[in-house]
Amino acid sequence: MKLLHALGLSIALLVALWVYVSIGMPNLGFYPWIGFVAWAAFYAAGGGRDGVFKPLAAATVAILLTAVTMYAVGVAGGGLGAMIGLVAILAFVLVVLSDVAVLSYTPAAFLGAATYFGSGGKVDESILFVILSWIAGLVLGYASEALGKKMAKPA
Repeated sequence: MKLLHALGLSIALLVALWVYVSIGMPNLGFYPWIGFVAWAAFYAAGGGRDGVFKPLAAATVAILLTAVTMYAVGVAGGGLGAMIGLVAILAFVLVVLSDVAVLSYTPAAFLGAATYFGSGGKVDESILFVILSWIAGLVLGYASEALGKKMAKPA
């Protein structure tokens, strides 16, 4: 089987598992779509170990910084002006964090921030579930790549 077809099959199988776990077991608290975003970030980062660790560090820090930013917006009164100013500062910070090698995958930082905003942007336990959904997506990306390579036959 060609690698592309093997990857397609392994991804399809693991997507079915992810949908079952994240949607079929809602009490677990996973965000299905965030897992898919992280899965895409895995492949965009080149797959393998880098595909896991580059997005994991950048996205996790970004999610936490975005939560802090949203808390600060609330402390500042929650108005549009506070949101504009503080999110602009957040964007600057997410970019300059790329000076730190482990945080240098800036696209994942912005994806992490976006997934936190998309989850509702609440400063509560949902922050943990955004991060866990990222981790699940990255693990699924790694597993799909490994399984696909095992199923592929050399040409």
